[in-house]
Order: sequence, then structure tokens, then C-alpha cells
Amino acid sequence: MTTKTVSSIKLNVLLLVVLSLSFFSCTQNKKVVNIQTLRPSELTIPKDFSQPIVVASIYKGIEGDRESMAQAALDSTAAMEAAIVLAESLYDSPWFQGLKIPVRSNYRDDSSRLILPFKWSKVEEICAKDNADLLISLEYIKITPSSDSYSYWDGVTNAYYGYLSMNIYAYWRVYDLNRKKVVADYLYRDTITWEDYDYINVRVGDQLPGFFSASSYSGYVVGSEYAKLIAPSWMDEQRIYFGGGSKEMRAAAELASQNDWLGAAGYWQQVLNNQKVKPEIAAKAAFNMAVANEMVGNFDVALEWLNKSAEYYSILELPTYRKLLELRIKLLEKL
Repeated sequence: MTTKTVSSIKLNVLLLVVLSLSFFSCTQNKKVVNIQTLRPSELTIPKDFSQPIVVASIYKGIEGDRESMAQAALDSTAAMEAAIVLAESLYDSPWFQGLKIPVRSNYRDDSSRLILPFKWSKVEEICAKDNADLLISLEYIKITPSSDSYSYWDGVTNAYYGYLSMNIYAYWRVYDLNRKKVVADYLYRDTITWEDYDYINVRVGDQLPGFFSASSYSGYVVGSEYAKLIAPSWMDEQRIYFGGGSKEMRAAAELASQNDWLGAAGYWQQVLNNQKVKPEIAAKAAFNMAVANEMVGNFDVALEWLNKSAEYYSILELPTYRKLLELRIKLLEKL
């Protein structure tokens, strides 16, 4: 069973963000380029699937029991919203781009207190219509609302405070039909609270969202959070390169700003081929070559250029960039 804990991948991603922020104390000769890097998933699912499907399991309420039927309606609302949001979120991941991800519902009638996995015959039955080989299943979700409102004296007049909380308990599984294996079990727990102050009584459905709106939003959170865990996603970062010191460096910086890294590399090579160039300028040109190679995906070559830069001159920014690059390579190995 997996719960919401901070994993080594999450720590690595956090370190990557911190290093990126510490990388930039830009001067006039430093230029900034925005890039997107791929953040690996924290939970492992197979990569060789051809057709995924998302299924939300729903429990029916007890006929004639108003409280049971109301609870079932809230849970169903959250379940379908979670499944839809998960499917929509997965489209942004390179693993799922170009695929249509059907969203289905499934009524469960088992009475076990444990959230047992489906039998493989049931999994095959669910997947048969869409010819799916990867079932992403919201096995169970329960939304427990609580609310209250009371009056108080604010020093001038009578005022009111009210809140609505939704306690969320949800469980996900992924079924790999090719290997007949269950992976990426995940228990999600959370509490979402809305509150408001007013000079009239604070009510659910007035100043606070209604129960079904809050349930729908709870499902949104459940789906979007699980999508982040099972699929690689893009993360915004920044890099710097140097643009001053010579006319070639300025010309290269202009091309780099237009995303013409090959053209810019030609000018940086001219700088490095100049036997009379100052060591600091040569080091910056080599540093820029490392950035250019990272931009086109040549990470090992980028590290070689950083080593070359260090041979010319000790640039203040080089150690931080090396850590960024090495960490990115480490994260890519987990994909």
C-alpha cells in the first residue's frame, strides 16, 4: 500500500527547483532561457501499453434510506469527476499523448470491508469493449462532509462564521493486463475546507459551495493528484548563458535567443578557436556550448563541455549548473 509520502523522486525534483532558483543572479551579460524538463512519475506503471482505460467504481445506496442514497450520490459525483480529470490530465504526459482514454463507470456490490482488487475475469470484462490493456481503476472513494455555522461578536455587531469540510478517502489501482499484475496501489487521504465570514448566517450553497459542488471539486483533486504520480509530466525551468565579451559572443547570444542553438554554437566555436581569447571568455563560450547541447538533448556532451569550461577558467555559475545537469540525467534514468 502506498500513501502520500515524500519520495526520493519528489526530493530530487525539489532539489532541481531549488538549484534552478539559486542559478540566477543575472547581470547584463547573462541571458536567461526558459525550458521544460520531464519529471518522472513517482509510482511505476508499465510503459508498453497500447490502450489505457480509466474506470470509476461506484457503490449504490440503499433504496429507501435517504442518508445512504445521498452519500452514494456524493461519492458517485466525486468518483466520475476524479476519473474524467485523471484522463484529461494524462493527455499532457508524453506517455499518453495521441491516445484516446475512455472513461467508464462500474458498479461494485461486494460487501467486504477491505478494498479487494478485481478478479482478472472482471478486469478483462471491463477492458473488452475498448480493447484496453491497461486499466486505471478508482477502486473506492468516500466523501464525508461536515459543516457548521455560528454567530459571534466582532466588536461592533453580531457576525457569523461558517465552514464546509470534505473528508476524502480514495483508493487507486492499475491493472496491467499484459503481465496480469496489479501496480501503483495508492491510498489518497485529504480534507478540503471552505470557510467564510459574513453579517448574515453563513450557509452551504450560499456563501459556501453546495455539497455536490464541493464533492465534484474533491474528485478533481483526487484525479489530478494521482495523474501526477503515475505519469511523467513537464516542469518549467530556466538556464543561463553568457552574451558579452566579444562580438562573436553577442552574435551567438542573439541566435540563442531565437532558439537557433546550432547557429549560436558556430560562433562559440569561433571564440574557442581564437588562440588570443581571454580564458574567462573561452570558459563562458564552453559553458554556453554545454547549454546548447542540453537544449538539443546531448546531456553527456554537455557535461564534457562543462569540464572543458573549467579548464579555461573558474566560472562562478559552473558548479550549480553541473549539479542541475547531473540531477536531470539522474531523473531521466528513472523514466
